[in-house]
Amino acid sequence: MKSFLAVARLSSFSAAADELGLSRTLVSRHIADLEGYLGGRLLHRTTRAVTLTPIGYDYMALCSRVLADIATGEDEIAASRNQVRGEIAILCPIWLGSFGLSEAAASFCVEHPDVRIRVQFEEPSTNPHAFLEQGYDLCIQPNALRDSEIRVKKIGEIGFCLIASQDYIARRGIPASPEALREHDLLVKSGEADWEFASGLKVSSRHNVRCTTNSVFALCSAATAGLGIALVPQTVAARFLGEGTVVPILSDEKIAQRPLYVASAPGGQMPRRIRAFIGWLDDWFQKRPD
Repeated sequence: MKSFLAVARLSSFSAAADELGLSRTLVSRHIADLEGYLGGRLLHRTTRAVTLTPIGYDYMALCSRVLADIATGEDEIAASRNQVRGEIAILCPIWLGSFGLSEAAASFCVEHPDVRIRVQFEEPSTNPHAFLEQGYDLCIQPNALRDSEIRVKKIGEIGFCLIASQDYIARRGIPASPEALREHDLLVKSGEADWEFASGLKVSSRHNVRCTTNSVFALCSAATAGLGIALVPQTVAARFLGEGTVVPILSDEKIAQRPLYVASAPGGQMPRRIRAFIGWLDDWFQKRPD
């Protein structure tokens, strides 16, 4: 069942084998055995793609429920011995790797040697259920999910700063106040409508937009190239500031911090390993300096 779910999620026998640490031949045998037992095809196989059949979609839902029940049962047994075990699959924006998630996950594994962590760094979908459909237990992100079914917990705060290159400043000057940003070229992360300061002042980031992207690293590169002023996380800006390719803008005007959330599956009792890891993240980021 694990082999089938991995192939269905990754649309590839080879990728599933790599993820599971098995040979491609063994994964193929697992699927063939399931299809022989069920008396029908679970997957369409072509030279270009592997896709689910109608029966495959139904069986995927069944396998997900069965394996979840098994994991919960094993967690309950392990809990009686005060153990945390099993795999935790996490989806996380790439830039949050520099915010400390990798260190937090590694330290959790040291504390709990029977835990395996699988972290995928990529931009999460705007669909609040997408991370679950992709086979992840948790999604770390700076946006609250607008879905009452998904469990969301705030685990920290993210500091931000404004940056621009010396070349841009030489051409356009330094804004004297937050309000003066309206007269400058702005480099904006996709979906952002306002830049909010700790004072409560909000400056619209929908005007004079020179560049829009979903990558904070791309925003830093655009700022380095002299395209305008960017609002980026401090942990990401630190490298560019250290290299001297950009300088801070309006450093006396603090940017409002933004919350960091962890999202998990709705309903039922949360598996012990997931509950323990969320608690660990909460403690980790509360102790971490801004």
